[in-house]
Amino acid sequence: MNAPIPASTPASSDLEQQVAALQRQVFLLLVALNVVAATLVFYFFYESHVANIEYNDGRGRAIQIIDEYQKNALSIQKFDQELGNYGTTHRDFQPILKKYGWPGPSGSSTSTPAEPRP
Repeated sequence: MNAPIPASTPASSDLEQQVAALQRQVFLLLVALNVVAATLVFYFFYESHVANIEYNDGRGRAIQIIDEYQKNALSIQKFDQELGNYGTTHRDFQPILKKYGWPGPSGSSTSTPAEPRP
């Protein structure tokens, strides 16, 4: 009749070894992936912590600067008006105002009218 096939042939033993090797490799890759992911999470947590500290320190300084500006806002506006008035009365100063983008006086012309030719 039919002869029984042996349970462990050399081909199936080799195949089992390859499957076992692939399982070990997949397991090691998963462990490595977890280590890399944990390292990245820790790094981003640390950077977030440092950025939060720097943000809070900078926010305090920014609030101080804004408060100082608001205290001096009226004197800044007054200086702005006086500088504009000085520019309208002193024609020699107008090129400096133009150089730095200062708007010309409203309603008046900065150039002298052309003289009629005979």
